[in-house]
Amino acid sequence: MPQLKCPLDQSHLVDSKTSGEESSTCDQCDGVWITTTTLESMEDNAASDDMVKGQRQYGKHVVDHECPHCGDQMIRFRYRGYNIEIEACPNDAGFWLDKSEDREIRDVMKQRGSNLGRAASAEKSWHSARRGDKVGVFQRLKQLFGFN
Repeated sequence: MPQLKCPLDQSHLVDSKTSGEESSTCDQCDGVWITTTTLESMEDNAASDDMVKGQRQYGKHVVDHECPHCGDQMIRFRYRGYNIEIEACPNDAGFWLDKSEDREIRDVMKQRGSNLGRAASAEKSWHSARRGDKVGVFQRLKQLFGFN
C-alpha cells in the first residue's frame, strides 16, 4: 500500500496512536488520519454504553483536499451537528482531523452522554411528581444534576 500523504501539505504521514487507536499523523500540521473503525472506537470510549449516536454528518460539502486513502476530493461536514468541522473520505475509508479535533470529538461525546443522563433523571423526577411520590427539594436537585 502506498504511503499516505497529508491532504493539507502533502507531507508523508507517520504511523501513530490517537486516543489509544491506530492512526497516521502529519508531523508538519499535526493533523491525523483515522479510519472509520477508529472514530467509532473513540466515540464508544467517550460515550455511555446505552447512548444512541445518531447521524454523524451534517451540512456536507466537497472540499479541495485529496483523501489520503483514495485520492478523491474529501467531504467536509459538521460533526454530529456540533461546531466541529472534519473531513471524510468520500468512500467511507476514514476521517481527517485537524490538530486537537480528536479531543473535541471526545469532549462532544462525553457532553452528549452527560446531557442524556440529566434528561433521563429529569424525566424520572417528572414522572414521580406526576404520580404524587413525595420527594424533597434536596433530592430533586440531586436528581436534576444527575447525582442520584
